[in-house]
Amino acid sequence: MKKTIAVFSLLVLLVAGISVMVYTHDEVAPTYDGSGTDVTELYENPEDYDVEGASGIAEIIVDTNLEKTMAVNDVASVVFDYRGFDTIGESFILLSAIAGSFVIIRMIKKREEE
Repeated sequence: MKKTIAVFSLLVLLVAGISVMVYTHDEVAPTYDGSGTDVTELYENPEDYDVEGASGIAEIIVDTNLEKTMAVNDVASVVFDYRGFDTIGESFILLSAIAGSFVIIRMIKKREEE
């Protein structure tokens, strides 16, 4: 019975993670796609960009964040707008690893009890 519950729980997590990934990919458009910044040009000719401030490229993000992402919090906009799919994937992998670890630990404890 416990194995069935563990397998069912893992399957629910897997289905939930996949459905979130599909939903966010199909329904939610990114608020900023990076089309206004040429990363190669920024790397090769940094003098074309205003990076005179102490924080360099971070200053560009802070200065253009509100108009491009409509997010007041700069850190949240970087994590959820610029790196949103990556963050969801990492969260799903972490959650799956934790669930898998608990299953393995329970199996080891059960064998030791027997």
